[in-house]
Order: sequence, then C-alpha cells, then structure tokens
Amino acid sequence: MAVFDPFGERSRRVLAALVVVGALAGAATVGAFAVDPAAAVPGPVAYDDTVELGLSSETDVLMRGDARIPRVQVFYSQLQYVVGYNGVESFVATIDDGRTETQFGYPLVVYVETFDGGNPDVTRAGYFTAERATEWVPADDATYVAGSDARSPAGETVVPFASRQAATAFAADHGGRVTDWETVRRSSFDVDSAATVRSVAPARWETADERIATAARTADRPVSVVVGEDQPTIAAAVDAAPPNTTVAVPPGTYTERVVVNRSITIAGRDATVRGNGTGSVITVRAPNVALSGLHVAGAGNRTRDPEAARRQARDDGSWDTNIQLGYGYGDAGIRAIDAPGLFVDDVTVETNASGVLLRGGSDAVVRALRVDGSDDWRDGFMGITAMESQVTVTDSVFDGGRDGIYAHRADGSIVRNSTFRGNRYGTHLMYTGDALIADNTFRDARFGGITVMTRPSGNAIVGNDVRRSGAGIQASGTRAYVAYNTLAHNGLGFSTSSRGSLYEHNVVVGNEEGAHATTVVPSSRVVANDFVANDRHAIAGPGALRVWAADGRGNYWEGATVGLHEPGGRAYRPTSAVDAALHREVAAAALRESPAGTLLNGLYGTVPGARSGSIVDPDPATEPFAPARVAAARSPDGDSVHAEWRAAIASPATNSSTELPSTRGPDSPPLAEGRR
Repeated sequence: MAVFDPFGERSRRVLAALVVVGALAGAATVGAFAVDPAAAVPGPVAYDDTVELGLSSETDVLMRGDARIPRVQVFYSQLQYVVGYNGVESFVATIDDGRTETQFGYPLVVYVETFDGGNPDVTRAGYFTAERATEWVPADDATYVAGSDARSPAGETVVPFASRQAATAFAADHGGRVTDWETVRRSSFDVDSAATVRSVAPARWETADERIATAARTADRPVSVVVGEDQPTIAAAVDAAPPNTTVAVPPGTYTERVVVNRSITIAGRDATVRGNGTGSVITVRAPNVALSGLHVAGAGNRTRDPEAARRQARDDGSWDTNIQLGYGYGDAGIRAIDAPGLFVDDVTVETNASGVLLRGGSDAVVRALRVDGSDDWRDGFMGITAMESQVTVTDSVFDGGRDGIYAHRADGSIVRNSTFRGNRYGTHLMYTGDALIADNTFRDARFGGITVMTRPSGNAIVGNDVRRSGAGIQASGTRAYVAYNTLAHNGLGFSTSSRGSLYEHNVVVGNEEGAHATTVVPSSRVVANDFVANDRHAIAGPGALRVWAADGRGNYWEGATVGLHEPGGRAYRPTSAVDAALHREVAAAALRESPAGTLLNGLYGTVPGARSGSIVDPDPATEPFAPARVAAARSPDGDSVHAEWRAAIASPATNSSTELPSTRGPDSPPLAEGRR
C-alpha cells in the first residue's frame, strides 16, 4: 500500500479540489431560504402532497377500506416539505424527542383531520373507521377522544373532532375521555415502534423453535407402507397409506410425479424423485404433510401458468394480482396448495423453476433444505416462493436462481441460519411484515442480500452477514429493526428506506457506499454503527438534515478523529466534501482545521439551506463498537460472523460501547453447508 505524502503534488491537488468544493457549498448556503417561512401561516394542503411519516396508511387493512388512521399535517419552520403523520399519536411522539426540531425546525402550524359528519365508528377488529373525514382543523381548535376502544394496526388511536359535541357523542359510544390539544400533546401513547420490534425479535426466534418442534413431532408417524415392498411406486404407496402414517422410501431413483392428498409423512433415505421435465414433481393438497430425506429433480421450467395469466387479464389488472397469479402458478420441485402445516426436512431440489412453492395459506416449516438453481439468475426462479403462506426456514442453502426466498403477503415469516449464494436477491419480502430475518449468510447477490418492499411493517433484520453483493440490506416500510448485521464489500451497505425505524450495531466495512439516507423526511434512528474503509461512509438524497445520533451517542466513523480537536469532540458529516475524505486523504484534515473549513462547519450546523441532503453525527464514537466483527469483515472472502444479538437485547444493561461476543470469528473453521 503506497504511503500518502501530505506535501506531495497529489496532496496539493486534493486540497485545491476540496477548497473549491467548500467554497461552492458555502456560497450555496448563504442564498438558501432567503424568505422567512414564518412570514405567513399557510393553509392545509391535499394530504397526497405531504411527505408521510408515522404508521403506514398503506397497510392492507386500510387498503381494503375497513379502517382509517386520523392524519396530521405539519408545516415546519426550516423544512420545505409539508409533513404528513399517519396517526395523531405519531406526531405527538416527535414533539419532545430532541431530534425533530433540530432537523425540521419548530412547527409553524399543525392541522388535524376531523370526523364530525363522517359516521365515525369501530370495526369488529377494533380499528377506527369512518365514511370520510370532514375538514382539516388547526390542532389547537380541535377536540379529541383519547383512550377509546378505537385502535389502529400500531396501537391506540386518538380521534379528532371539530366540535366538542361530536367528540362527546363518540366517547359515549366507544369510551375514552374528551380532551384538548394541550393535553394530547403532553400525553404518551401505547403505540408500537421500532423499539417494540427490537424487544420482540428474540421471541420470534423462539417462535421458530416452537414451530420446528411442533412440525417434527407431527411428522413422527408409524410406517404403514414401504415402497418396493408393499407398493411399486411412491404414488401408489401414498394412495394406500392411512392418514397419519409414514410412507418409507428406500434408496433409489423413482421416476414419477406424486400428488399427496392426505396427512402423511413421506420419509426417504437416499431416495431421488425425478419428474418428467414438465409440471411439479411433488404436489401437496392436504394439511400436515411431511417430506424428508428426498432428492427432487425433473421439474418443469415454467415460472408462470398461461391460464393464470389469462385470469389475471380478466381480473383487476393490478400489479399485486399479477404477481400472485404469475409467481404462484409456476412449476416447482415441491408445490403446496391449500396445505397448511407442511414440513420439508432434509430435502434437496434441483430446479430452474421454484424449489418449494407455497400457495393459498400453505404455512410451512422448512429445515435443512438445499435448492440448486440456475447459474444465471435470469434463467431460474425462486428457491422458496411463499404466496400468502407463512414460512419458517432454518439451516438451509439456496445456491443460484432468481431469489433464494420470495415471500409475498407472508406476515410472520422467519428466515434464519441459512446460506444464500449467487441469487438476484437472497431474501426478498413483498407486502410482508412482522418477519424475522436473522443470522443468515449472503454472498454474491446480484442486486441485494436482503430486500424488503411494498408496505411492510415491524420487520426485524438482525445478525446477518452480507458480502460481495449489489447491496446488503434495503428495507422499506415502517418500524423496521435493522441491527447487528455485518455488511462488507458490497456496492451499498444499507439504506434507511424504512420510516420510523432503528438501525444500530451494524458493522459496515469496505463498501462503495456504507449507507444511503433515502427518505426525504428523516424519522429513523441510526446509532452505534461502525463505518470503516468504505469509499463513502454515507450519502444522502434530497431532504432535510439527518441527525445520526441519539441520547449523546453516535456512530463510529473511520477518519472522524483526524485533526487537532479532541477525539469525539467535533461533529462528523459524512456527506460533506471534507469529512468524507478524512479516512482516505490525510490532506483533508488541513482543510477541516482551516478558518474556511471551520466557518463551513458552522454553517452546516446553523443555516437551514445547508442542511438539505446532508447527514451529521454530533457525537461520533472514538473507537469501534464491535472491533472483532470489524476485523472479521475486512476480508471479502472471510467466514461469516454473527453477533450474539439475542443476549444483547435480552440484557438492557449491556454496555453498547463494548464488543459483543460473536458466534464466528476470522479464524473459525469452515461450517458445514447450511448448518450452524
């Protein structure tokens, strides 16, 4: 590695470039926000024109029109966007959080939507509902009902009314207390948050243990039929077996397609079931079926069913319907239709279509599955496709193909302790919330190791190791908990696309971009992460200033301690031209300490115009939070490393600045495939 000479010609060129960038940034700052936004009080806007925060209004319950979430819109003094909050309580939670005013300024005016003439009520599920909202009213002028039996998917719902009479009538029917804005804004509410998701993540791991144990007990059935002795084929044995018994399949290759229409176990021992290259090899159409010890090959390569596509054309034509009808009706090694309780254990599938396809509520437990897909992702499909079916996956391997696991409307799914190699996406969730993706290994994903899209809420993504991929973690939606992951040598480490979320204790090493702040209006916490050896530690798209620290604790940024100041005594701005170069070019330190750099530093902290598209950490850590994981992540080909996140979460007294023990280290022996 060449030594950088701070007095050499290259250093002088770097300094000159940084001075020009700094001067341009300072000039842009001076001209921003020349008009005082507080000069006039604006009126309410159409809610679609706001930038949404709080509970997602796009949850399925709301999409079906069964419920509503009272909404708020706020004009901030230093923000060019109108912020919309889904839930009065969501806005109230930000009033004294110490971060919102720093990033947005103070609220100039707050409007709430009211329901006086909208027939407000509560659904059978307890969700607030109304035919319509009647008008937007300044928050100070509205009357509220708090503590009623009206709920939202995230918890308690405060319902605003323009008149006290309407509020009193609603409270008479649904309980609660009638109150004013001043009381509401000083209240605290029992509403789910990313911190809630953090606290329940270990319980989700235990839920997986329980699901696996239950499935294994159910699969343990007495043998009733032996293939080759009692019946000539697996299909004939299945037809002859009484329910709740086992069909034993001795070693050998069985060229046939099998339909399982009763609750039985098919237990193989070095047994290969080979289809004829069309359709699915094993189709399950009964509850509580177990398949174990099988090698499955010879499925067709059709990923969509033409008849399903024709039905889609006659249907609503929506993208969601297209995906469900298309992805859910292709060929597979194992296909389950209306078959809850499926257990797939110690099975290998070779396929260019789906390995396991679950449809119509076919909730399944999958253990020690291996799916060998196509070498080029464009030629294959999913290792597991879960359509409206909850799936629990553990100790499995997904090699090649399109997506290792694709889950669509599969709330509560769990993917853990598994290995993904060479996929388009390793684990890909759509419309899926309350999931756990934990302690997995992802390598060489074309676009992303873990990708979560379209209206999810409450997902926990913890303890994963993603390397050499287009992106490590990209999770959208709300209330995500993204923590204790090792993200190394990717195009992007992680993005902060999920609103109201918590990103903590991630090790982000050697990526082209460590993190990308993507939401226009920031609402998430990013704290106690380690950023080391990235080309750029973090970048930000358009939007307000992002403050990446909480309660006096920030992140570790390699290079932040460079300069004459005391380590940790100066804010760090990974998006500034100067600070972003500190860990790569020692010459940048001279500009940072110069009078011009000091002035620019102050402007970024005080002038609203300089805040757009920027990140600041006012309390950068002086040492990595997880030095052992940082060291293990420096090699793109190193063994996976997984922090003991369950123990850390279960012990709130854990010193977050202390290295957490890891289940793997840089010198650990290699693991058996798919087992940990």
